[in-house]
Amino acid sequence: MNNFINIINAPWAIEPGKLLEIQAIYATRLRGEKIDLEAIEKRLGRPLANEPKAFDIIDGVAVLPIEGIIAKRMNLFTQISGGTSTQIAAQSLQSALLDPSVHSIILSIDSPGGTVDGTEALANAVHAARLQKPVVTLASGTICSAAYWIGSAAQSVFLADGTTQAGSIGVVSTHTDISGSQAAQGVKTSEITAGRYKRIASNYAPLSEEGRQTIQNQVDYTYSLFVEAVAKNRGVSTATVLRDMADGKVFVGKQAIDAGLADGIVTMPNLVSMLNKDRTAAKAASASAANRPKTRAELDQAAKNYMRSRPGTDYLSAVKAVERLA
Repeated sequence: MNNFINIINAPWAIEPGKLLEIQAIYATRLRGEKIDLEAIEKRLGRPLANEPKAFDIIDGVAVLPIEGIIAKRMNLFTQISGGTSTQIAAQSLQSALLDPSVHSIILSIDSPGGTVDGTEALANAVHAARLQKPVVTLASGTICSAAYWIGSAAQSVFLADGTTQAGSIGVVSTHTDISGSQAAQGVKTSEITAGRYKRIASNYAPLSEEGRQTIQNQVDYTYSLFVEAVAKNRGVSTATVLRDMADGKVFVGKQAIDAGLADGIVTMPNLVSMLNKDRTAAKAASASAANRPKTRAELDQAAKNYMRSRPGTDYLSAVKAVERLA
């Protein structure tokens, strides 16, 4: 029972409507009622079994899906929403980095966000991955809250169309007082604690002002981490993030681009093509750099070779030509 309460009360970086949905599901458990999984399957039109996908490879580009509710581990949320475990997503990211057939990575995101726990670690892993291979985000549908925290860590953030929602940068935490529910069942829970703040916001009593302030302090601190991460990832100041992006608002399409949350609108095929063109250009630049004369002796030899292939060219002109070609 305590585990369910802790999940509900934990800080969330998620679109508010989706959090209410999740809380309704877990409130059923807290009331001692059995969750009708068959009814949920019928409503969803699919079985709840949610086997996580690693990634697909399209023309050398790994497409790593981050969809549904984001949580550290697979659980009831991910079963119902087809969600993502940050731990498994991090493992898939590492596999893509080690795969020699993959030269670039796309984070394909469609998520309203999820739990704060696990989000920062995955975002940091995405940011670090940029040092090994190009990593870009393509959002289709929704990239809000924790999903944006993660997606913004890529080198660029693109939207699949003009109706994709982005933002909802903020943190929410709730307190559930179950003392009334227990009393209705003839149950009273007494807690024995040590340490002033051990149960400052106990679920077995109404929330005190001190308990409320303690939760608010935690939410404010987590929010500051979120804002700082977005500022770092997007290459702007925290003041810019606070002014233009982080008031909890959801932006749609071009609004998100104008606010600085996204870099443009592009389809998956076109983004894959762009990454392959960038790859080709990078290889050509690398080959050119490798062939460039590095010492005075190499430059001298290259100039003489140029003169032999083009009779009548003087030495000074040959040196300039070699340097220009390099």
